[in-house]
Amino acid sequence: MALSLSPPPPPPPQDRWSILARIPKVVKDKEAKRTFPPGADVSVACDEPPLASLLTVPLRISPPPCLSSYPYVAAADSSGLLLLCATEPHAEVTYHLCHARTGEATRLSERPVDFYGARASVGLMVKGGSCVVAELKPATDGTGRAALLCYTVGQYKWVVKELDCSPPLHQDWSEEAVVSYGGMLWWVDLSYGRLLACDPFTDKPELLHVPLPPVLDQLPVESYTLNWGAHHCVMVSGGKLRYVQIHGSPDAPLVSTWALTEARKWNPERNVPLHDIWVEESYLDTMLPWSIPALALLHPADPDKLYFFLGSCIFAVDLRRRKVVEFSEFVMPDPANHYVMRSSHLVQAWQYDPSSTRCDSVLTCLRQEKEIAARSRAGRKIGNSLKRYRDNLIMQQQNDIKIYNPLYKETMDLARKKERRVGRRRRQAP
Repeated sequence: MALSLSPPPPPPPQDRWSILARIPKVVKDKEAKRTFPPGADVSVACDEPPLASLLTVPLRISPPPCLSSYPYVAAADSSGLLLLCATEPHAEVTYHLCHARTGEATRLSERPVDFYGARASVGLMVKGGSCVVAELKPATDGTGRAALLCYTVGQYKWVVKELDCSPPLHQDWSEEAVVSYGGMLWWVDLSYGRLLACDPFTDKPELLHVPLPPVLDQLPVESYTLNWGAHHCVMVSGGKLRYVQIHGSPDAPLVSTWALTEARKWNPERNVPLHDIWVEESYLDTMLPWSIPALALLHPADPDKLYFFLGSCIFAVDLRRRKVVEFSEFVMPDPANHYVMRSSHLVQAWQYDPSSTRCDSVLTCLRQEKEIAARSRAGRKIGNSLKRYRDNLIMQQQNDIKIYNPLYKETMDLARKKERRVGRRRRQAP
């Protein structure tokens, strides 16, 4: 008697995850109106790893990437809330809360003028039915103090919370990312080799300092000065905060991982020579060169599964077995400045549960905020005039890219070829 095998059940929602591209795709308003679901401000297309999942936004919400800046998804919560930072042509940074399930987007009110807005220094935390957006900024008076700028959804205003810092927070710190973990937001400061953490929900938050593991054999500075995230990253995997670094010499590079313990100490886990991976048959089958890759991300559930970028490709390595277990072209929007390479700074592991109703109360507040903003907006005539002015500035920025970026045409041609190639592969897949 033949045994009938039923297909395996789908994975539980908490195990589903995506590799979210932090740079969204920006389309013209008419195209968005034609292709988005009715009433949607944004659209989110989720794909299975190692392919990219993508947020698409209209031009009225965010300008496209230019030579000096690009729109950036600073945070993504499992409930579907995304925090988008958009840099307008006159350098103003605006924050937008988008919801992947409903396609709604709400622009948060203007911040105090003392806060310049920085995509890598702002984070998002959802706790219960509340949501807070928080931005960390050091003082400019040389005192080493800092301030936390917080926006609680439903309160319609920004609140500045002063922080005492010991050791002091230097004005020239280099924020790389903000991670939500353990009821706190963690700012990754790679320039000074530390994490800064606090609970943005408290009235008087305490800023904690956690030094990163000391690594003596750093790679030459020239290889990652403009791209800290290429050889260092901090992210949550397997329920713990983990640090990953590529180090050693250019001829004998290593990749190492550490896990943060409850005592805020770093426990070393893996130390793998990249050469061991390069000579493995699974890597040779990819036809990739023996070059030092850039870090992409850790699998959110399996800390032994590490993703790398090399050129336009992404591949995953099982650090325990030292072999490649996933490989693919990675199609995503790129920054217009070709000196910004693909690295952990441009992607996020996103565990999104589309059935979640955890943020329904937050969505209600955001809709109310959107209605208030619409009623207080300037007249239509003034609004149209400002829109034309903004559109002209955006057009000038795009022309500057074509003139001053010698790789613009080549990059765009390659991107279109990749999209067509990936599209053919998907159509041919059974």
